[in-house]
Amino acid sequence: MNYNLWKISLFLFLIFTFPSMGRCQDILNKSNSELDLSLSNNSQELPLTLSDAVYLTLQNNRELKVAYLQRILDQTQLGEAESQFNPTFTPELSISYGNNQNAGTQISNKIGGLNANLNWKIPTGANIGLTWQGQIRASENSSIAQIIQSSVLSHNINFIFSQPFLKGFGTELNTIGIKKAQLTEKANVLNLKNTTHQLITNTILNYRALLLAQERLKIEKISIQNATKDLERLQALFEFGRIPKNDLIERQADIAQQEVNLVTTQSNLDKAITDLTKILDLPITKKLVAIEIPTPPEVLDLPNYQEMMTLTFDNNSSYLSALNGVEIAKLNLIESENLQKIDLRFNVTYGFNSANNAQDIADFNTSLTLKREFGNFSQDHAVKKSQVSLQIANLTLENTRKNLEEELKTRIRNVEDSFRQIKLAQQAKQLAETRVINAKERKRLGGNISLTDIINFEKGLVDAKNQELTAIINHLNSVAQLDQFLGITSSKWSAVLK
Repeated sequence: MNYNLWKISLFLFLIFTFPSMGRCQDILNKSNSELDLSLSNNSQELPLTLSDAVYLTLQNNRELKVAYLQRILDQTQLGEAESQFNPTFTPELSISYGNNQNAGTQISNKIGGLNANLNWKIPTGANIGLTWQGQIRASENSSIAQIIQSSVLSHNINFIFSQPFLKGFGTELNTIGIKKAQLTEKANVLNLKNTTHQLITNTILNYRALLLAQERLKIEKISIQNATKDLERLQALFEFGRIPKNDLIERQADIAQQEVNLVTTQSNLDKAITDLTKILDLPITKKLVAIEIPTPPEVLDLPNYQEMMTLTFDNNSSYLSALNGVEIAKLNLIESENLQKIDLRFNVTYGFNSANNAQDIADFNTSLTLKREFGNFSQDHAVKKSQVSLQIANLTLENTRKNLEEELKTRIRNVEDSFRQIKLAQQAKQLAETRVINAKERKRLGGNISLTDIINFEKGLVDAKNQELTAIINHLNSVAQLDQFLGITSSKWSAVLK
């Protein structure tokens, strides 16, 4: 826990202290000169296309910066695991001086040592160790009668080789740590990709929410303007005695209600601006304006179901996590089975000692050792636990697969339904426009229709226009969410990501 807190603190320190380190250069290297100019001018408004919004998110979002800093740390974990079979070399240099005086005799020793250790673990499970020790000792024995000096040069070599044959034997077993690190690395890469896709999708949804709020405000303002003009016309007709006062009051009440609704719509717009500003994480405060009006698609063009299913399994982090869970459970079972084996080892040792004041000594030994631990219940039950864990992992994988298949069908259905809603909403708007035009014409010709009916028809037209815009945006949002689910958001936005 403390280590994780330390890592998070390091991320935040780097981001706030060195902002340039946090810029997502691996995602986005190009600059948007027109957008940069808009950011730097004195205007209180910042007009944005959808591409501009995605660009700013990738450029500034702190969550993404933290994800990339985490990625830097994650990359080191695989390298550390893969380095376990690299030989390690440790040199050591030592110098010491000693002086001893006793009853008129002084003995001094000067010792210089140079040592080197080489250790190497190989994938078969064997361990190789080589140690070399070199030493020079200069001694001086001084007394009243004489001074005796001596010098001894010595060196020792020790070689150790140990190879297991049962427990701990084999490359399959001894590379398990690397295999687990590779699975983790694959998951980390996909998690970063999914984080990027999630932020892009959230930006798209927030941008279109802003656009929807803006357009609704425009529609309601136009409706109020038209109603106000009609009120002026009715006022003139009333003054000439052509209409009753009740018609005038009804129009005034309608305008008052529309102005109340306008306040709510303006509040929704302010919230949409705040939400988009938050995800863009802009260093300055400007009023965001969405300027890219979406166009409804003429046809629905989706990949076939099998292709989408393949994309889902390839890019979904939950499915990859379940897959990794199965693979890790298999590796854990191998480790558990290894614990049940007898430890049979073949050992070789060789030692050589040489000094200029003594004969050389060489020592060579080989041995075969057999060892087995009894009474360790956790070790005895490890295989059974690992087998059960593997069964659970397989069931989890199957459950994840079925859930993803159902979720994909739901998302496809949402896209198809929202596409049909666009066509229906367009027809409803056209009919509402025709109904208002016909009603006003009947009223002008003195037909049997009241002003209340016309006002209701106008409200229906406003609702139909909002409904059409909502249907278009809902469809485009459902497509964006399907892209994220399939893991193809980056390919759709490759021009911004390059």
